[in-house]
Amino acid sequence: MDQLSFIPEELVRTLQQDAGNEDTRCSSSTLEMLRLLASLDVPRELLACMLEMAEFSIHHVRYLAGPLVLHRSLWGDVIPKWLKTACVQDRFDLILSEYEQDQVGDYATPTEVLAYMMPASFEAPMHRDYSDLYIWAGNEVMRKHNKLPEGADTFYELIGGHVIEFKTVKTEFHHLSRSIRQSVVKHAAQQGWGKRRGYSKTRSVQRDSLPITKDVPDSFQHSLFDD
Repeated sequence: MDQLSFIPEELVRTLQQDAGNEDTRCSSSTLEMLRLLASLDVPRELLACMLEMAEFSIHHVRYLAGPLVLHRSLWGDVIPKWLKTACVQDRFDLILSEYEQDQVGDYATPTEVLAYMMPASFEAPMHRDYSDLYIWAGNEVMRKHNKLPEGADTFYELIGGHVIEFKTVKTEFHHLSRSIRQSVVKHAAQQGWGKRRGYSKTRSVQRDSLPITKDVPDSFQHSLFDD
């Protein structure tokens, strides 16, 4: 595969060495090399293979390899390419952060929440709580990825709205982002990720076995308005 040329041989050797030693975790320099790969828009499947080689948890491998979750809508094509790329990059950053803290989290990133909600915002008026969540996520993502127009410090300035603090949307964020992450991991498991090799018990998260299916799409949809 031509895409394999993205992967430095030094990184591959380091990951292979780490995989052979149960007591060895990835060094900070190795994690930085992985972050660099993610910033180069390397396909997430290749990044997930790197995590498999480094014996990251099954959950983390599946969370990275899984598809982008979008609201079921005819407006799905409104999501810009940069936002889809940012979803993978931020998902990868979150995984590495959890790995460094020896944790496995429950929530997806604000970037994934924004991408999920964007088609819904074109389809129908949202409840005030979800509207606030959408605006909050938009501000977080646009600031992080330098997508605000020159001279603007926040998204709130552009829309003439009040500042929304995380504590006011925390409940909605946790509910939606948890659902997104669970869906991503479930679909990756159905695709077969995490079933291709053995994992050490200390680095794996026990999940219910799911049937392996083929041709899982790069993204999938369900409705924000479903019960």
